[in-house]
Amino acid sequence: MIKILFIGEIIGIPSVKAIKRNLKKIITENKIDVCIANADGASDGYGLLADTAYQLNNAGIDVITSGDYIFNKKDIKEFLSKSGFILRPYNLPKDTPGRGYLFYQMQNGTQLAIISLLGRTNFNKIFPNDPFFTVDKLLEKVKEVTNNIVVDFHGGTTSEIQSMQWYLAGKVSFVAGTHLRVLTSDNRIIEDGTAVITGTGFCGGHYSVSGLSPETEIKKIKTGQFVYSKVSDEKITIQGTIVEIDETTGKATSIELFNKLLEE
Repeated sequence: MIKILFIGEIIGIPSVKAIKRNLKKIITENKIDVCIANADGASDGYGLLADTAYQLNNAGIDVITSGDYIFNKKDIKEFLSKSGFILRPYNLPKDTPGRGYLFYQMQNGTQLAIISLLGRTNFNKIFPNDPFFTVDKLLEKVKEVTNNIVVDFHGGTTSEIQSMQWYLAGKVSFVAGTHLRVLTSDNRIIEDGTAVITGTGFCGGHYSVSGLSPETEIKKIKTGQFVYSKVSDEKITIQGTIVEIDETTGKATSIELFNKLLEE
């Protein structure tokens, strides 16, 4: 059995510091085999620096996925080309730096494939290819190696995420919805052993607007003017799911919500 901790989008350096203090204990207590996290907003709420990625990997995150903010930081392009643990969305143009999937090998030799995909709804600064068509072609290649497959679908709407879940039902082990920064309660196993959840939540300040300062986000809406967001650092909470997969079949056997206030 493969036991996976999938952490929702990490928001800001305070969250990174909290993960460094707490994650290895969480992994041990929950007997986690693989830890995957979306870190699209880890550096300041909008993007990921190479040094931050290294810190998260050293803290216990085995594979980092991303989304529409992945190229917001200048140093990430070169890092993506040489990193062995971070993914950018697979369905970007072929000449895009980095890779969109990888195989993670367990201690017993079992292979787990992790795929990062980006939706096409509500993203106006990045232009992905059709994720439905793209993932079909990729799965033909991946299934030659393993049936244990996790997909991070970074989608702009709940309907787009759920459509992808049903499209991949019976084809992959787990489809995790990211980008919404809300932990939804629709965790379930749908047809033929595919675990799904629309929103895996986030890792950030409990008293926040998706990990950002409420005062600043309210000011943006009320004034209609651009204001730089501020990361909330009050009571860092980690959210996500714990999924178990039968490694002999690639079918999920359970999916539970994970929501924990981290120690300071």
